[in-house]
Amino acid sequence: MNSQTLISALELRGLTKTFDRPAVDCLDLTVRRGEFYCLLGPNGAGKTTTLRMVAGLLAPDHGSISVFGIDALADPVEAKRIMAWVSDEPMIYDKLTPYEYLKFVAGLWSIEPSIAEHRANELLDWLGLAPNADERCEGFSKGMRQKVALAGALVHDPRLIILDEPLTGLDAGSARQVKNVLRER
Repeated sequence: MNSQTLISALELRGLTKTFDRPAVDCLDLTVRRGEFYCLLGPNGAGKTTTLRMVAGLLAPDHGSISVFGIDALADPVEAKRIMAWVSDEPMIYDKLTPYEYLKFVAGLWSIEPSIAEHRANELLDWLGLAPNADERCEGFSKGMRQKVALAGALVHDPRLIILDEPLTGLDAGSARQVKNVLRER
């Protein structure tokens, strides 16, 4: 077994964040490569705070975050290159179509246009968005917006995918599509 297979996808040690009270208190967590991991708990338990710290959107008060062996606090840009984040309230550009949005996001990642086009078409098909690929996102339901955001997160082929309530607003069929795409990835 080589050293690459021993590296955890995500490792949190002593992760702590306090607002008016502790939101995350000395959390230790290891997620192995290829593993699905779900944070469950009531509102206010610190789930979203934890995910935002992992995604580099919120600085922890204490602790460490490692993404495939990269210290995400010391080298946040390198860690972000290999991960994707989809929030529970995705922000997408309403005036763009899903296809345009994916090409735009691919451009931000400096993905070659021909590869971006292939990935965009593949993701739109996988997520059942191909029939709506040329419609503006402004009229989309929350579930459709969630799928567009997920496609945008996957377009650069991340090694770690962080999803905050990814099935919110999805009907049963769409939830199954998303789960299948994630399993395949």
